[in-house]
Amino acid sequence: MLTRLLLLFTVIVWGWTFVATKICLDFVNPVELLGLRLLLGLPVLFAVIVFKRVRFDFTRGEWARVLIGAAVITSHFLIQISGMQYTTATNTGWIISVTPLVMAALSFVFLKERLGRFQYAGIAVATCGILLLVSRGHLASFGWLKSTGDWLVLISAHTWAIYTVVTRDISRKKDPLAVTFAMLVPALVVTLCYIMFISDWSRIAQMSPRAVWALLFLAIPGMALGQWFWQVGVAKIGAARAGIYLYLEPVATTVLAIPLLHEPFGLPTALGGGLVLAGVWLGQRQKTG
Repeated sequence: MLTRLLLLFTVIVWGWTFVATKICLDFVNPVELLGLRLLLGLPVLFAVIVFKRVRFDFTRGEWARVLIGAAVITSHFLIQISGMQYTTATNTGWIISVTPLVMAALSFVFLKERLGRFQYAGIAVATCGILLLVSRGHLASFGWLKSTGDWLVLISAHTWAIYTVVTRDISRKKDPLAVTFAMLVPALVVTLCYIMFISDWSRIAQMSPRAVWALLFLAIPGMALGQWFWQVGVAKIGAARAGIYLYLEPVATTVLAIPLLHEPFGLPTALGGGLVLAGVWLGQRQKTG
């Protein structure tokens, strides 16, 4: 019961991070937001690692893989946050939920893993859902082709899938918390250099109390505790069963974004989001056919 509560807490928090990100972007740019989030969150995550006595016993070859993963995850966060400057938290939550299907497609292309008929059908259904979300239901106008934010968020679903593929082997051999921490430290170094030498500190200091609370939420529950609780859940009930909880993430985003950010939720969003979830569910019914 406790494990399921931890997983439920985690996916709700991760859904709400998209709302918190939108709040913070009114005061800081994507690089600054990522740097501040890491600056506040990584010490807490390190405390968790020390508490659990996790070891950083990577070989030289594994450290090379860590650096590659660090480059990919840094790009992922910056692409996603940049996209969120131009789209809604609601759209972000629904579009990101297509990631499992993207992972399946990339595995087919790069790892030569076969796709079954359910996965082909799932990709087709989810693609229809994404087109509805991006176009806001106006497919015939073709104005949706200029939806920069939505396309960047969709690209970030691919970068996350690439990150998962790149780090798959090392995450199986080593503690995922140690792997995650090691890959985020280079991102912290790069973004802090930007903040120290390029950012306008007076502008950052003008963040409203609401934005400060949103930043703390992104850093501590969203990153440190979320990573910890998710790994506990996966270890207890397995990745497949834990992954079912991710279906709730876009729902959590929508439930908070509507009252807090006053984002619209019309029929195209409902239908598009429903098709995305249906496609993901369908695509996970069987791995190969």
